[in-house]
Amino acid sequence: MLKVEIQVKGCIDKAWSDWFAGLAIAHTEENYTVLTGSLPDQGALFGLLAQIRNLGLPLVSVSSAEQNQIEDT
Repeated sequence: MLKVEIQVKGCIDKAWSDWFAGLAIAHTEENYTVLTGSLPDQGALFGLLAQIRNLGLPLVSVSSAEQNQIEDT
């Protein structure tokens, strides 16, 4: 799993969360939208970035990191 944070210029309505793979949507005072949450892999991240591109939203930043998975034994 990847923990991601994507920032775009403009405001995306919070009702679009499902369309953005269930990521949380927050807004900043500078008219940016920040999408945060978990994605299954890098392929899902690239797909999400393609959706953002198709909407014509200017991409400001992308950060991702592998989440440590703890297995119950």
